[in-house]
Amino acid sequence: MKKTVFKELCFASILILLLTGCTKKFDEINQDPNNPKTTDPGYLLVSAEKKAIDNIWNEWNNGRTGMHYAQYWSATTYSNESRYQIRENRNTEFWNIMYAGSIKDLNEIIKINTEKPFDYSPNQIAIAEIMKAWTYHMLVDVYEDIPYKFSQGGLDQPNSPYDRAITIYTDLLKVLGEQVAKLDPSKGSFPTQTDIIYKGDVNKWKRFANSLRLRIAIRVSDVPSMQTLVNQAINDAVNSGVFTSNADNAIFRYVEAPPNNNTLNESYKSRIDFCMCKTIVDYMLDINDPRLPIYAAPAKDNGRYIGKPYGLNQQNGEMIPNSAISLPGSAVLDAKAPGVYMDYAEVEFILAEAIERNIISGSAEEHYKKGIRASMEDRGVPNAGIDPYIAGVPYNGGQWKNVIGTQKWLAMYMQGLEGWFERLRLDIKKPNGQDLFVAPVDGSLDRDVTVVPTRMTYPVDEQQLNKSNYEKAVQAIGGKDSKAAKHFWDLY
Repeated sequence: MKKTVFKELCFASILILLLTGCTKKFDEINQDPNNPKTTDPGYLLVSAEKKAIDNIWNEWNNGRTGMHYAQYWSATTYSNESRYQIRENRNTEFWNIMYAGSIKDLNEIIKINTEKPFDYSPNQIAIAEIMKAWTYHMLVDVYEDIPYKFSQGGLDQPNSPYDRAITIYTDLLKVLGEQVAKLDPSKGSFPTQTDIIYKGDVNKWKRFANSLRLRIAIRVSDVPSMQTLVNQAINDAVNSGVFTSNADNAIFRYVEAPPNNNTLNESYKSRIDFCMCKTIVDYMLDINDPRLPIYAAPAKDNGRYIGKPYGLNQQNGEMIPNSAISLPGSAVLDAKAPGVYMDYAEVEFILAEAIERNIISGSAEEHYKKGIRASMEDRGVPNAGIDPYIAGVPYNGGQWKNVIGTQKWLAMYMQGLEGWFERLRLDIKKPNGQDLFVAPVDGSLDRDVTVVPTRMTYPVDEQQLNKSNYEKAVQAIGGKDSKAAKHFWDLY
């Protein structure tokens, strides 16, 4: 693990040069004149940002997990992942990169700024804490209970106990609120060259933190014991300022050349493992969605948009040639297609839901329409095609979970893990009440799961190296480390 972290830290330094070129200002940032070899927190930030987004955007955790479980993509070959047989080494890698990679880098930023503070140290610390909150939030939603309080060193210390997911969520909302209050736009933060997400813009980091509070709060909005906290967090976030346009999107801007191009773009250079899923293609055809030519490419054989049935076994799946089905569109696989931490469209759909839940006031229909428009504009749909589409998918408050849920699911295309989480939370159906998702056509390969996993099992390394705490965590989630164990927020 230490070798991996060292290699990735060295890689982060190379990344700076590739993304932005050299700058003489680096040696002016956060350097002790008596100790010039101190690591620059800016290098650590870009390292943490890239490790995290690559980890949730790559072919393994996005392509073979999230994009399958949300039924955005089907498999062209090696279909076992779409039937819920995971690769344990990749599961362990996801866990390690988040803890021993991103979280450790962010903790080091906090340590450096705490030990030798500068005028901009409070902002650097707050930004690191916001990124940590996003990272822990992703870990909780993948696994449920995880090490939290004692993982501040990036899990370098052995035998880290697990914290309950509901306790972590409660603390994340508290931490994000505190960091919003600490951010000071009148002072600097990170150099533009070392903050790929917001180029050091403190106001945008504040809007991201508030928007993340919305996501975390709405995800636990069905939990009775959290109602007061949910209402307070959402109202505070809205009053403090959330995303108001696509210019606020929290994204990682990939570049043309490897190793800093979009990770899925690099994967597709050597092999084609994914195609469009019949679930999303058929639904987009039914509602004449103008994003379909952006999301997908027409089948080469006949120029039509055709998705492959989800969860075919390898023999049946490989009988369908790639030329007879739609592959992902060139725009979403472009080398510079950004990785998304969170976007404006999601915020508008959350606001629509918050109104339906009587958490805030306003027009749910208005925010629903804004969410659709934000997604369309972000994907490059011409204005002439947006209004007719919105008119064709009218708002219905009586079916708000399905109406908001289906459009949110479509807008989240390429955010596979988030699409999966929202599928679980809202149990999305078509607005007319018909089923949207299907069970794997040729059956699940997981004995506990029939339709879709509700979480990921803990890495094998935890079972072996952190056995006592692992076993306590398994008992806390029901007594079995199963992909069918439900999240505390998944009540319906």
